[in-house]
Amino acid sequence: MYCRLIFFALSLALYLFPCLADDWPGFGGIRRDGASTEKGLRLDWGDDEPKPLWKAKVGAGYSSVIEAVGLAYTVGNANGKNTLFCFDAISGEKKWPRPHTFPCEKAPKYFDGGSRATPAVADGVLYLASHEGAFFAIEAKTGKVLWSKDLIEDFNGRRPTWGFSGSPLVSDGKVIVDTGSKDGALVAMDAKTGDLVWRTGVDEAGYASPMFRANKPTEILVFNRFGLCSFLLADGKQLHRFQHKTRYGINVAQPLGIGNSILISSAYGKGSALVDLSGRTAKATWETESFSSQMASMVKKDNYAYGIHGQTGARAKYATLSCLDIRKGSTRWEQKGFGLGSVILVGDTLVILSDTGELALAEANPAGYVEKARFQVLGGKDGWTPPSFANGKLYCRSSRGDVVCLGMAKNQ
Repeated sequence: MYCRLIFFALSLALYLFPCLADDWPGFGGIRRDGASTEKGLRLDWGDDEPKPLWKAKVGAGYSSVIEAVGLAYTVGNANGKNTLFCFDAISGEKKWPRPHTFPCEKAPKYFDGGSRATPAVADGVLYLASHEGAFFAIEAKTGKVLWSKDLIEDFNGRRPTWGFSGSPLVSDGKVIVDTGSKDGALVAMDAKTGDLVWRTGVDEAGYASPMFRANKPTEILVFNRFGLCSFLLADGKQLHRFQHKTRYGINVAQPLGIGNSILISSAYGKGSALVDLSGRTAKATWETESFSSQMASMVKKDNYAYGIHGQTGARAKYATLSCLDIRKGSTRWEQKGFGLGSVILVGDTLVILSDTGELALAEANPAGYVEKARFQVLGGKDGWTPPSFANGKLYCRSSRGDVVCLGMAKNQ
């Protein structure tokens, strides 16, 4: 039995991570934790700003840039259409003769609108969901559409107030998407054909992306409108359900795996919770309102999490980059100056992108905020898209659709 479990784990790992070791093939990277373990990087710029390797304009939206097998992808909106772009990751050259374009309204609602979800690449296929519910499987090298679905028409999905925003999760021959349907909200489709494999759950969709438990890749986590739920990858059986409701049903920030526990955070007076999933019933180890992230996902280093505490509206001016002690649920320090930006972790360095396009590097240090560099890389406002990092390159994207690729390897 033990040997069979090892074989299954190794086989699943190969399917989970079919891209290059330092690729960033979906939202939040390979593990959805917003972290890169790359080495041989130049992270001590001081006043010597890195030069962009390339720039592009892709249209309005919030889709992160992903990279897989030497190609970079993102989605933007212009003139009532969404467009999926494919670039050479080194040069920025557009690789497809015709980018994949399809009708999709910009749909502004208290912000400029545009694309929401980030694509995912696995086994040579790119999977993409639009905020209106169109879903595509596309040959990653050529842009050829292999199959398509509509999350509302085909699955009776319920579109969230701000549109479908969760990115697809791909593993074990399945594509996992949260449709929010009463008939089975979480849907698993056959990755090759789009045929339904299973569906489960009844909760309306949130805005976070399905992910795997950090220490149990056979289980899927979903942070939906109700709260945190877990399911078996094999058949969709629900295992846990933890209520974490907010006003307007806004659960956005990506959960963060901490051993057998999951760290979740929301704004609108709800705050954060460390949820223990080791037993049959999900239980909160602690809950606090002192750290609340409306949109930005957290990253962790050792026993500490780092993220943006704050929400839009009148309270936005009080937003801070904060360090949270995961064991106690207490805030160690706060630093203003990033608005409702976002943060990822590269090695031991926090890479912070403010909502006005200012980039900062800082130590992941629970003792206090120690800045290593800061400079402007983008313009605009409402820049809520988290940066991504792959093969020595940092990708930043503004809400109006400016993309910049910065070389961070020592030889660049």
